[in-house]
Amino acid sequence: MEFSEHQAPAALQRLRDEGGFNGDRIESCAMPTMFASGSDWLKTVVEKSDLAEGNLAGTRIRETTFAHTGLRKARLRGARMERVELYFCDLNEIDAAQISGKRLKLHGCEAMNAVFSGAQLSVIRFEDTSLYRAKFDGALLVRVSFTDAKLGATSLEKADFSGARLVDVSLRGANLMGASFARAILIGVDLRDAALAGADFTGATSIGCHFPAGFAT
Repeated sequence: MEFSEHQAPAALQRLRDEGGFNGDRIESCAMPTMFASGSDWLKTVVEKSDLAEGNLAGTRIRETTFAHTGLRKARLRGARMERVELYFCDLNEIDAAQISGKRLKLHGCEAMNAVFSGAQLSVIRFEDTSLYRAKFDGALLVRVSFTDAKLGATSLEKADFSGARLVDVSLRGANLMGASFARAILIGVDLRDAALAGADFTGATSIGCHFPAGFAT
């Protein structure tokens, strides 16, 4: 089904009746603070909509696209996401702690102060996405790439990777000034050309990693 502007009540009713969305298109709908915890989203498109501060904890989201959508302060704790794409979305202060994410793409998003603590992320691309002060503490990142085509490279300034495990992760050219990798395990991580001024690697273990020339952990 398709839900457009002013049809948010109908979309929310479908969510309640069906326990989620399946093949639906939601465009220009204002649904802040929606309760969708434990719901199932499959092959759904959400565009130009407001889902700020919504509760999507424990939600299963597959083969779904979010574009130009507000998810500021949304709660996705413990969600399971696979083959999900997010374009130009507001993810600032999102709570994605302990999520399980596989084959995700985030492009042109704002995710400052986002929380990914304890998350399990594999085959993920963060493209042109600001992650200032984002928290990845205790997370497992496998085959994750942080890239930015714009001048200045990926912003991960003051990000927290403490106690995280990073395997085959690309942080090449990223701004990691003031970031913490304390007690983290880094295997095959590419940090060439990254800005690491003030970064903390206390107690970190690195195996087969590439650091900027002259940098010593």
